Amino acid sequence: MKERKERIEKLLERYFEARTTDAEEQELKAYFREGETDPGLRYARAMFCGMDGLAGECLPERVQAFGHRPGRKRRFLRLCGIAAAAVVALGLFLCVEYMRRPYCYIDGQAVYDKDVAMRTTVYLQGFSEFADPEHLVEELIVND
Repeated sequence: MKERKERIEKLLERYFEARTTDAEEQELKAYFREGETDPGLRYARAMFCGMDGLAGECLPERVQAFGHRPGRKRRFLRLCGIAAAAVVALGLFLCVEYMRRPYCYIDGQAVYDKDVAMRTTVYLQGFSEFADPEHLVEELIVND
């Protein structure tokens, strides 16, 4: 009997440190369901028997009358998970589309890379002379 009490005390210590296995917890529950326990362990008996009592309670009839079914919460959580996955997928799609916007257009072609666009504009700098027509006309007159 003394060995059993020591074992239960060690299991309770491990239980309150959250280090027990499922089998050890079942052993504790079975011990406290037996009935007679050591007076020093009544606090633990009240706790374990109280949890069993709470687990065995049913929903009031009033709640069941309004259409509450046991699987309804699980179904709701599953639908929430599906909705969350859909939102994440939509967010990823929109993010990719936003990132896919062209940096600029050169000769009607979309350019997505900034480095390519900057290298291409170097080649187009020669056309900047056409932007100032007065200067172009003066050079033509001088060359004639």
